[in-house]
Amino acid sequence: MDGIGDIWGLAADKWDEVVSQVGDDDWAKPTPCDGWTVRDLVDHAMHWQGRGGDVFGADVGQDADWATLRPALATALANPANLEGTAEALGGTPKQAVAGLITADLLVHSWDLARSIGADATLPEAAVESTLMGLQRLPDQMLRSDRMFGPAVEVADDASSQDKLIAFVGRNP
Repeated sequence: MDGIGDIWGLAADKWDEVVSQVGDDDWAKPTPCDGWTVRDLVDHAMHWQGRGGDVFGADVGQDADWATLRPALATALANPANLEGTAEALGGTPKQAVAGLITADLLVHSWDLARSIGADATLPEAAVESTLMGLQRLPDQMLRSDRMFGPAVEVADDASSQDKLIAFVGRNP
């Protein structure tokens, strides 16, 4: 893996795999995100990927569909210059942190979605390890809120990297 664009690409591949399995009867199903349906979860993930696209100059707008957004965001994340500085629209958050957060959002919500519809919830190991390491470096006050992740869930020291990531973001693996 060369960088955040590659890790995001792994998360995007998993998202593609899982979202392609959503059937017409799945949209109203509950998810591991308290009070959210599959539709709510997909809409949320696409909103934040669109915000990321804006931050990194993908220039597709926050309401772009995934087929438009994915290649534009992949191209934007591949350019190191787009990762420099801060995202003023997001409170001056460093762009590197924004890239990590939209990657984490897509990766974790791929797991949520897979669990909701009964698909394979196995996440790409390289993306899991990188995402967990990145999240653990962020201040707790940035991560733990109604808008982000809930309190971490305890797991055994010998739990898999995926279970540690899922527990870190407040879900029961």
